[in-house]
Amino acid sequence: MKKILLTVLFIVLGSIVGFYFWASSSFHDADEYDQIVTFHSDVKSTEDTLSVLTYNIGYLSGMTNNLAVDRKESLFSDNLSKSIELLGTYNFDFIGLQEVDFGASRSFNYNQFDSLGNHLNFHLGAYAVNWDKSYVPFPYFPVKNHFGMMYSGQGILSKMQIVTNSLLILDKPINAPFYYNAFYLDRILQINKVQLGNDTLILMNVHLEAFDQETRELQAGIVLKEFSKWSEDYPVILMGDFNSRPPFASELIRSEKTIEIFLNNPLIGEAISKERYLKNESRFFTFDTATPYERLDYIFYNKNKIRKIDSDVLREAQDISDHLPVWMTFTIIE
Repeated sequence: MKKILLTVLFIVLGSIVGFYFWASSSFHDADEYDQIVTFHSDVKSTEDTLSVLTYNIGYLSGMTNNLAVDRKESLFSDNLSKSIELLGTYNFDFIGLQEVDFGASRSFNYNQFDSLGNHLNFHLGAYAVNWDKSYVPFPYFPVKNHFGMMYSGQGILSKMQIVTNSLLILDKPINAPFYYNAFYLDRILQINKVQLGNDTLILMNVHLEAFDQETRELQAGIVLKEFSKWSEDYPVILMGDFNSRPPFASELIRSEKTIEIFLNNPLIGEAISKERYLKNESRFFTFDTATPYERLDYIFYNKNKIRKIDSDVLREAQDISDHLPVWMTFTIIE
């Protein structure tokens, strides 16, 4: 009897270990993580006024993001149609996307990035894969709602010529166990060089850690250093989901340096200024879309090279995602 129990135990342990290594392994070739793809539209001629939008689309799952619920394919197809209709009316020159699926089980294997790029008449798109797993066992229960095969990340859509696309992998959650990090996404900083006539624009797209403040602050420091490397010589736009409230928000959960370190730099501007934000705080909340209660999404720029013209939160996006997008128009300072 003892031998039988030991045999069963070894089989169970072997199965668990086998599943761990299989599920946490990559499903795709790492060479595909930073591709630049060409869509159907021609390159747009450079204009004096440019526009940029940052949008965590939450893989077009609306307010069901990360919930253990049954989802129909129509949820994703409908939200894709809504996003194309909405964003198409604004004709943005650049869009930085976070939580976009390139073909994942949780969103019925849609390549959401390609669909948006083609339907919104962009010239080029730059992939930034940060979550490539054979099987993600989350949400934990019930098993039928697991994400499964995962191929997701960030991306930049551009009407202009993207010259280079590079990825900087940021720290994993330093307080999480190894098995958590094995299935967890990589937080990355995506950096594109874009040709604007005789000028070069640097676009940075980031999605910082959501659950561990210490890790998030470390990641923000790395991003700021990278921003500073480019900002003396080039116009730089840094956009994304920073998963942190502004330090002057009326309802701070706790003191945090994530956004503060950018705002304390006198050469860095932000799409929604402190003065404007405090006049009508709720207008600039970007999360969540059911009942917006905080701002997590930002667009930063270097004031020595870029002049902001206008900006706002695109509240018309409603519940396509659990985040609302932020946009800004600007000019390059010669």
